[in-house]
Amino acid sequence: MVLSFRTAGALVGILAACGSAGAQELRPDIITRTNELYDHDIVTNIVPGRTHLRLSNATANIGAGKLYLYGVLPANPDGTQNVRQRIWLDSGAYYDRDAGTFIYHPEHNHVHVQDWAVYRLRAVTADGGVGGIVAEGSKTSFCILDQIVHDSSLPGFVSTPEFSSCGSSVQGESIGWADVYTKDLEGQQIDITGLPDGNYWLESEADPLDHFLEADETNNIARIRITIGNPSPINPDPYEPNDQMSDLNSRVVGAPNSPVLGPCGPSKTILNLTIHASGNDDLFRFYMPALGQTGDEVRIDFANPSGDLDMDLLNATGTVVATSNSTRNYERISLQGRAAGWYNVRVRGYLGAMNPDYSLAINPSQNGTPTITVLNPPAGDTLVAQDRSYTTTWQASDPEGNPTWVDVYVNTSPALDGNEIRFLSSQNTPGAQGFYNINLGTLPLNTYYVYTRITDGGTIAGDWSAGTFTVAPVTGVEEEIDALAWRLLPTAPNPFNPNTLLRLQVGHESRVSWRIYDVRGALVRTLENGPMAAGVHARRWNGLDDRGRAVASGIYYMIVKADGYTGRQKLTLLR
Repeated sequence: MVLSFRTAGALVGILAACGSAGAQELRPDIITRTNELYDHDIVTNIVPGRTHLRLSNATANIGAGKLYLYGVLPANPDGTQNVRQRIWLDSGAYYDRDAGTFIYHPEHNHVHVQDWAVYRLRAVTADGGVGGIVAEGSKTSFCILDQIVHDSSLPGFVSTPEFSSCGSSVQGESIGWADVYTKDLEGQQIDITGLPDGNYWLESEADPLDHFLEADETNNIARIRITIGNPSPINPDPYEPNDQMSDLNSRVVGAPNSPVLGPCGPSKTILNLTIHASGNDDLFRFYMPALGQTGDEVRIDFANPSGDLDMDLLNATGTVVATSNSTRNYERISLQGRAAGWYNVRVRGYLGAMNPDYSLAINPSQNGTPTITVLNPPAGDTLVAQDRSYTTTWQASDPEGNPTWVDVYVNTSPALDGNEIRFLSSQNTPGAQGFYNINLGTLPLNTYYVYTRITDGGTIAGDWSAGTFTVAPVTGVEEEIDALAWRLLPTAPNPFNPNTLLRLQVGHESRVSWRIYDVRGALVRTLENGPMAAGVHARRWNGLDDRGRAVASGIYYMIVKADGYTGRQKLTLLR
């Protein structure tokens, strides 16, 4: 049976397959996340005499299929490279279509997909609606890869990243994954020179030229309301909007400028907060890992004559459990005797009062220190091309079973000496996730140790990697990758309970079957069944089968088949 398709771009391949009648396309669905847009600031150091709004941006795939892009040779006369998008069907068949171009980005040192996003500022209409464009950045190119987990509950989500290269062979986004470009990267700005102080809509649109075929072409735009300059006597602070519980429920824990603060230990103080409008309360959410003790508290400080403020403590369900209201220049609520868990703080003006400047301090409880061990990079050195990402992995635990959060750093020596580099998009990564993808295009050519900082919301610990990774020029590593042998690398830990990291060295781009079987030969888990680029790939197995069921303790076999290669490795699961 021959499949035919109608697509938004030119069809460049038709696949003949059997049993595909009525097959459904598994299209990606790319959205722009609002969370990263809140991480923005105004700078004057990009171009002399000009003012710019710098912003972070992230796109995520919430569709039924992966976004799979690959470059076509030879390159075009202008140096670009045509891109094709592969669309899978639920029958296992697929077809390819034209989808834009790749271009080499010299500042980022790798290949980008052209016209991936565009950033705009729009006016706010009199009724609060979205008005016309008042400033716009140039269309921004991205290296598209799996960097952070967006939604692990989506059907088809795979817990290890598939797309890790910024080369011209394959780029993309897996289901439930997101790619982040932080505000410190070149191109992440809008020129706002001469723009009047005021309130505006900050807008980001993914795929503005509709190069890519998606399940939904109407959900590519995200926007938030921001304030530039000082248009009012009292202006919103960076944590707005946070006057409703629903505002908090839609934000990411511990992200930049998120009112869902999450971990605050040993203590956290936020300055320059405002109650900018009458009746516009401020809500913040934090986690306390243990029973509150003497000295554990939440507190606000302010000048009472500028606006009298009161404070409430709410439990996880939103019920008020304590209040502080007085005529002092501060309000304080003790956490002594409060159980571990999530709490909300509400700051409100007395009788609708506003206040131009207050601070919030949270001093939560503390208990046993969480632990973390960096597993990857292992001892020795790993050579990685600058156009790829590098996956650092760890094992985290907490003696009381609290959730943990991790920040990732690198340095040329295993020391926090002021020269370490912190990855903004790693901020408060869930410790249970166990990995973070480092975009090597943001790092100078050098050899790096990895440091992971862990907290349970009360205490902080950390660990340096035993080994290093070296960021090398693309041309210097491509020859080495071309010469790679197919090999199953050592699994660590092994024996394990319940998580372990599986690694495969792919000799050249090929279709790969990477699966786990029990001792009877029955299939337990499919890690990969499709094309894979040359290089080292990692997959984490959590002791679950393809239906999400926990498997029993015992011996299992990991088997890889690809292009004349067969690899086999024994795995021991101890429950």
